[in-house]
Amino acid sequence: MRVLIPVLLSAVALAGCQRPAPPNPERPPQPQAMAKAINQPLDRAKAVQKTLDEAAERERKAEADAQ
Repeated sequence: MRVLIPVLLSAVALAGCQRPAPPNPERPPQPQAMAKAINQPLDRAKAVQKTLDEAAERERKAEADAQ
């Protein structure tokens, strides 16, 4: 009886494990985590640069209008 329970639990655990579905050859794979980890800080930096450029342009325009 003591041997039967672990064997049954092992069989149930193995039955729950299934092979993953094969990838669809017609659809390209989704972007990987590494690409996201690289691009996310770059995108954030580009957004900050755009904000700074817009603020500098507004400041230049305000100085030009003041003269």
